[in-house]
Amino acid sequence: MNVFFRGFIILILSIFSITTFAQKGGPKGKQRAGYDVIHPYKNGRAKVEKNKKQGFIHADGDEFVPCKYDNIYPWEKGRAKVEIAGRYGFINEAGEEYIPVKYDFIGPYKNGLAIVSLNGRRGLINEAGEEVVTLDNEK
Repeated sequence: MNVFFRGFIILILSIFSITTFAQKGGPKGKQRAGYDVIHPYKNGRAKVEKNKKQGFIHADGDEFVPCKYDNIYPWEKGRAKVEIAGRYGFINEAGEEYIPVKYDFIGPYKNGLAIVSLNGRRGLINEAGEEVVTLDNEK
């Protein structure tokens, strides 16, 4: 067998192995069919994609964030910003939307507060999602 053919066979087997691993539910290997993409596990959870929507599964394969978000941003301090149709909110580590997906914009938290915008009005929310400076009425 020549070197080129041997290398080609190794390449094909490598691709097959990666694809097969991506469909496993992580370290325990529970099969998670039905997802289009399973991203690498980090901190015991993996982002998954199904029908162009994103969610999260635990290492045991259980889905704790349903695949309903257009985008889920990186986790930070136990929360992740989520997006549906250009609106933003936050989920916690249990997958609960504790800040509803309703804002046109949510800025980064600084000193426990984040700037939000809704229909041209701006305000501030705290880390619990409470509007501490209510959305003003002027554009």
